[in-house]
Amino acid sequence: MKSLAVFWKPMTLVFLVLLTVYLLNPFNLGYLIGYLIACLILLQGSFLAKNLDLDFVLLLLFSSTYALFYAFDYESRGAQYIAIFAITPPFFYLLGKYLVRDNIHTKSLFFLLFAISIIFSTTAAISVFINFLKGGFVQLERTIGMFWDNSPTSATIMGSFFTLNMCIPALLIIGVGKKIISFKVLAIVVFIISLICCIRLGSRTQLGIFLITSVLSILYIIPKQNSKQNLMLFFVLGGIGYFISTKVSFDLDADWLTTFADRMEGKNTGIASGGGRTERWVKSLEYLFKYPLGWDVNEFGFAHNFWLDVLRASGIVPFIILIIYTIRSFMQLRKTLGMIKDDIIFKGQILIYFFAFMMIFMVEPVMEGIFMTFIVFCIYKGIINKYRDTLQSTTGETP
Repeated sequence: MKSLAVFWKPMTLVFLVLLTVYLLNPFNLGYLIGYLIACLILLQGSFLAKNLDLDFVLLLLFSSTYALFYAFDYESRGAQYIAIFAITPPFFYLLGKYLVRDNIHTKSLFFLLFAISIIFSTTAAISVFINFLKGGFVQLERTIGMFWDNSPTSATIMGSFFTLNMCIPALLIIGVGKKIISFKVLAIVVFIISLICCIRLGSRTQLGIFLITSVLSILYIIPKQNSKQNLMLFFVLGGIGYFISTKVSFDLDADWLTTFADRMEGKNTGIASGGGRTERWVKSLEYLFKYPLGWDVNEFGFAHNFWLDVLRASGIVPFIILIIYTIRSFMQLRKTLGMIKDDIIFKGQILIYFFAFMMIFMVEPVMEGIFMTFIVFCIYKGIINKYRDTLQSTTGETP
């Protein structure tokens, strides 16, 4: 509780409550909370004076130019999205920075990021779990009604809410020697629920994130532990692996793999083609030179890649800005990890989360599909950048 006391300040609590409501997105009205958050951020004069940086400018340029192009073809989703696309990313980046106070402990930031991931997944988890209780795994339909209003939501969008939750095994591996029993129990429960939901959705992307981040966490933690600790880690992982392999059937005819079976073997959705994505990536790169101002989605559908779908929808200008922002984000992550000397768990968390975001951005249409996941990434970037700024002010390093 002491690590969370830093957030018990009137305005910080207001923002946390508003952020919670936004992430839960009741009746798809979360965008109204987004406008309110942006307005309240604008009223924080002294905070703005210190925290308007190049990241904010890049996000503002990217979101504004994307919204400008979207304005020419808004009938598909509605004019409301012009303002949503233009305003939300840069101001939620500032919200992330606002939540980080001077001299804040990494444990506080760890729990803040973890809490955001749980809240973000709550509505989707309730929606999928209700569907699961009705029909179990033996269902082929992957579109599920959202809890609040039963609005049909695709498995791609629904699965994206679990992106950070699928990193929980990686976090537990990194913190395997830490005695925080209550956190570990909560984390395991959240992961099991999320895993059940992702299996029901047939989301290979989320299972891939789970497996890749778990392997990454092992590679990350091994050099930082002694031989005895590594032996214990592999003993625990081996025991879990043995239990699963002997108790769970991985035959595609098994009931729990019903949703996956057709997708694993289908010509256009099989693993070999990345669900048909690789062909679309190649074609998108070809269209970059043919249609630098973008092309219609009816040409060959979504590219299923954040950067390439931005190129398709709005042309080369926001595409280049987004590329610059992405490269800058990689460089900032590297610098931040280098500045955190002692807390290997928090370092591991921000590294794992970053790779999880990049993996889902690589294979999904973000702005037109999983936009809220990008907003969570903006919050994450704001938190990390602000913490790095506090470290720089303490150590005297230049940005």
